[in-house]
Amino acid sequence: MLTPRFEITQTDEEVTIIVHAPYANIKDAEASVDGTDFRFYSTPYYLRLQLPGEIEENDSSSGAYDCEKGDFTLRFSKVNKGEHFENLEMITTLLAPSKNKSTVIPNIEVIGNPSAASADMNNGVDGSGNNWFAPQDNFVETEAILLNSPKYGFANKISGSLTAFEAAWIKEIIDLPAPDATPEVERKTLREQRELSDFSEEHYMADLVQPECKPYITYTAEWDTLQKDQVAFSETESDLLKELPNKEYLLSSEDVQKLCLNVVDILYASCYNHRTTLGENTTESSWTINKLSSTLCWFQNFTSLDEVITACIRRSLCYPLYRNWELSIKVFEDVKNVLSLGRKYIVKRFCEIHSLFNNSYEPRYILNQLYVKDFLVWLQTLPESLIESLHSALSEIHPNKANMGLDLIELEVATYSVQEEDFVIENTIHKMTNNVEQMSLNGSTQERPKNVYHVNQKFFKYLLSSSSSSTDSSDTDSDSNTSSSSSSSSSSLDSDDLDDEPK
Repeated sequence: MLTPRFEITQTDEEVTIIVHAPYANIKDAEASVDGTDFRFYSTPYYLRLQLPGEIEENDSSSGAYDCEKGDFTLRFSKVNKGEHFENLEMITTLLAPSKNKSTVIPNIEVIGNPSAASADMNNGVDGSGNNWFAPQDNFVETEAILLNSPKYGFANKISGSLTAFEAAWIKEIIDLPAPDATPEVERKTLREQRELSDFSEEHYMADLVQPECKPYITYTAEWDTLQKDQVAFSETESDLLKELPNKEYLLSSEDVQKLCLNVVDILYASCYNHRTTLGENTTESSWTINKLSSTLCWFQNFTSLDEVITACIRRSLCYPLYRNWELSIKVFEDVKNVLSLGRKYIVKRFCEIHSLFNNSYEPRYILNQLYVKDFLVWLQTLPESLIESLHSALSEIHPNKANMGLDLIELEVATYSVQEEDFVIENTIHKMTNNVEQMSLNGSTQERPKNVYHVNQKFFKYLLSSSSSSTDSSDTDSDSNTSSSSSSSSSSLDSDDLDDEPK
């Protein structure tokens, strides 16, 4: 059975459910409601939803089919008039029967190696014994959990899932050495050490003096103009969300805090990619998001927002093509703008990441299994109030160069000092050029030997070469080299240059 794409809207008195089923057999189409339970069936489609409020079928209810669009439009009355149904846009959370909260057990899932995967299909019977419910999630791959092994993945609930993969494969997407053996407490230290060794002072200084990223800094991103009530899922995003398994997670307050910090980390990488591609993803987009996120590249969990933002900015100054402080801060502002648009837009950003990873040349689909798919499910259940508090807390963070641990201030002082010296030399040469040209113009109005202008030109070339050589040579050898060059040039001007005068 296929799960059709659907959309739900509401007024104070009724709920409208639009089911997109273009290949449906209209003759056997059925729709029924029972309190919060809605069911639709028409070969080869089946849809069952658990709504956040009760609806009923009465004389005002109606149904229609648009044969051109393939849409069933079904309207039902609300039992409690004026009641507002929350989260009707969160597709995945609606696609399952309600569960008894007291019987929920911790959801710990381990991603298995494809060659050793085993399918465990649900028998199709729900808690009430009703076997009319057809499972709408794919089979889950499982393997034994190594309780003493380091944990990673969503909410740090996975272990031992990468041992079956070749090390060369894993290194393509994960910088953490031996993820199934390296203790979690060592991840931050190892990451910071790698960043220090990978940070290029020359690259940073070059981008500081000649910033090619100006167009990206001034770029108006989607979230700069989008309003919260304008956010909507595309057909591709809806298709992805309806295929996700509806899980419930038993998480402590500490787990929720860590997951929120992971969300900020991943969103920063996504925003950097969006801004530096001007909203048009490239073949490098999946690498950029993967590389800039400490969560996805190092399996790191954070303890504070300061720690997250510092890690994000450090990595943005170490790895991508454009390594500019102003750009990194602009991306930080982007993250705040994304959070201000609420849960639905955050889910859209993660849908894009899922698509990029699935279509990546490297095996980044593993990261979808470890992190992204669970984030897509969990984010749909996240209260808007928690996202608002996260946005508020992020507004209190003010990153500075001194805390990056990369000696950025010293590098910038040295860069501007060298740039100022080069500017002085350039101005001196420019003045000399003007003086020589003025001498030439003045000399053209009066009689003088023809060889004078010729010698002046040769002398000017000497000055330029002398200036260039003096800037390249060391301080200890500058006096001797200048003296030698002067005598040599003087000799050349007295003999060779005069011999070259026009006859």
